[in-house]
Amino acid sequence: MQTTAKPADPRINRTDKPPLPRIARVTAGLEVLVGVGAMFGGGALVLGPDGHLLSMPTSILAGSPFHDYLIPGLILFSVIGVGPIVAAALTLLRASIAPYAAIASGAALIGWIAIEMVMLVNWGSLAWSFYLLLGASIVGAGLWWRSTTWQPLHSANRHEAHHSNYHSARRDDLMAH
Repeated sequence: MQTTAKPADPRINRTDKPPLPRIARVTAGLEVLVGVGAMFGGGALVLGPDGHLLSMPTSILAGSPFHDYLIPGLILFSVIGVGPIVAAALTLLRASIAPYAAIASGAALIGWIAIEMVMLVNWGSLAWSFYLLLGASIVGAGLWWRSTTWQPLHSANRHEAHHSNYHSARRDDLMAH
């Protein structure tokens, strides 16, 4: 009695995917760093809108349109937290819009920090500089990634064009070593 092995389910066996370019991996890592931190911070502000969970008195909000941290916490959690996590997931899924999602998430972080700096005058810290640099790094990485791997996908075979982008980027990564 002879048995034949069943072929592997192609939906499970994803060995046909080329490795992500280094710039994509770095960008996704930065996005996860920002996203997780913002989800924790935003979640703490939503759960404790009076700021007690982060030892932030509401007096800091004087001069802003907010009387507590609920709305800023929701924005922090969703835009600055969930947004970069989605962008990192798009990278791992090799979506062609992933570099644009990286640029958007980095720009959102820069905007968030810029607004904080204007609204919370006299309450600045070195953290603002760190997050501005982090946001600029994500935008820069997304722009670099886009410039090294992007090509118009108006060809008849979109999958083939997309697939060749990652092979090209991987070849560039290997040549850099």
